[in-house]
Amino acid sequence: MGFKLSKSTETLFNQQSTEKKFTPTSPVFRKKLEPGVKGEANKDGTIFADESVDLNSEEGRHMLAHEQAHIDQFNTLWDTKHRKIVKEPSENTVALFDYDAQNVWWKGEVTKRKDIIEGAGNLAWEKDAEERVAAKYGKKIKNKLT
Repeated sequence: MGFKLSKSTETLFNQQSTEKKFTPTSPVFRKKLEPGVKGEANKDGTIFADESVDLNSEEGRHMLAHEQAHIDQFNTLWDTKHRKIVKEPSENTVALFDYDAQNVWWKGEVTKRKDIIEGAGNLAWEKDAEERVAAKYGKKIKNKLT
């Protein structure tokens, strides 16, 4: 018969961890993605992770946090009239980030997908996702996923 602690060792020894833990809130599905693509955020709230990525590696955890940031962008409202993030929808609000087969929208402005290199770090929505990850977790996301 196994033994299981009812409380974490941090609680038992009255220690607080300074490490910011990451667990994706979106379902993660493993699949073979296009060459060079490690992860994809989907508007249905799911994340696709390439089969080759070790999700417990630093790269894997960072990729998941980055894709989770994109899902947060899909769920963030942008007021196109006042040019700011808002909490309540109105006639002026759109998703901060959105896409379809041909286009990407960032803050209500459209970009043709054929005119960009998807995932490129110079794209506004990619910069924003990286800023969100850095603000929330710092440079490294340390915990192992279970």
